[in-house]
Amino acid sequence: MKSFSLSFIFVVCLILFSICPVFSNFLVTPEQNLRLELVGSARDQIRFCKQKPLQVFGRNQIAPSVTCQFLPEVEVSLDHFFMEELTETEETQWAFYDSSGKQLFPTVSWEGQEPLNFISVVRSKRGQFGVQLQRKKDGAYFFYRTKIQNWMI
Repeated sequence: MKSFSLSFIFVVCLILFSICPVFSNFLVTPEQNLRLELVGSARDQIRFCKQKPLQVFGRNQIAPSVTCQFLPEVEVSLDHFFMEELTETEETQWAFYDSSGKQLFPTVSWEGQEPLNFISVVRSKRGQFGVQLQRKKDGAYFFYRTKIQNWMI
């Protein structure tokens, strides 16, 4: 009887979390401008590139035959790089690279959050954005839903 009660409570909780996302624990970036700090590379040598689709989350190489976009000299938001209509039917992952093809990891932090390394931007099939971040202290990975226009580089 006791195991039935616990099972029933577990099923009810699962139903509530799937129906009412307000009860779920989603990581979402704050509603403020978040500045990425790139140290050690000249801005005119930094490229923002689509990654190989080996894995959606992780550190991947630049996708073959993809034209990377160089950063403009002025500060821009990351939505500057996603002006085109969504034509792909898969999630895509984007990251920063230097002129030799080595991935760069800008730093970001906000009030109440220790500094994190920016790993990549993930664009969903529906055009929604998330960012993959890694905590510097212990290397833990986090995925935040975000508004891409809030990210400044």
